[in-house]
Amino acid sequence: MIRSFIYFILLLAFCQNAVGQVNFTKSNLPIIIIKTNGAQIQDEPKIMAEMHIINNGPGLENKITDTPNDYNGKIGIELRGSTSQWFPKKPYGFETWDDIGEDNDIKLLGMPKESDWTLNATYNDKSLIRDGLSYILAGSIMEYAPRVRYNELILNGQYQGIYLLIEKIKRDKNRVDIAKIETTDILGDALTGGYILKFDKETGSNSGQGWYSLYTPYPGACKILIFNMSIQKQTRYLQSKKSI
Repeated sequence: MIRSFIYFILLLAFCQNAVGQVNFTKSNLPIIIIKTNGAQIQDEPKIMAEMHIINNGPGLENKITDTPNDYNGKIGIELRGSTSQWFPKKPYGFETWDDIGEDNDIKLLGMPKESDWTLNATYNDKSLIRDGLSYILAGSIMEYAPRVRYNELILNGQYQGIYLLIEKIKRDKNRVDIAKIETTDILGDALTGGYILKFDKETGSNSGQGWYSLYTPYPGACKILIFNMSIQKQTRYLQSKKSI
């Protein structure tokens, strides 16, 4: 299965033309069409937009003129990432919304219901393999890794290329299945329960906070990791774990 997946992606990457030079009308991949109705997508906050997904199933052709059959509704969309926002091919984060802008848990491309999703542009990976294959392999050996689906994206009538639709990592029974930790959880099993640690740049309101890890993000990196937690006793508990 993995070998077939690699052959498929290599063929896909070899045949793909540069963004903006394609008269795109159909694909064997699902097609995601997003319309912002004149509004500009920004880094925050999310703006309301329309999203239509055409997915006729494995082995069947999808055309941009087909009736949306996987999703046809509202989303809240924003740019995601930091340095990657400067790339010509932008990464996006979005939530599926109802008509008044409230979260609406929906199945997308066969993945379990949720409202939070990301569209990974894979701009630096010209093979289009590394992220998708890594998630798929991780999911086959770990209790959970984000599920992914390759797709082709059209934004406001302009073909953007091949993207990865990825589940956003969050606490959820179908994603990271851990209990919610409250500010009052400072003793016993409640304190030592599951945590999600986010590795991110120290910018904005997070500057100057957190604590320093014993390890760099990767061998040879010039920066160290900084962790931030708002509840002091929970922070001290995590700091006591020498593995981070």
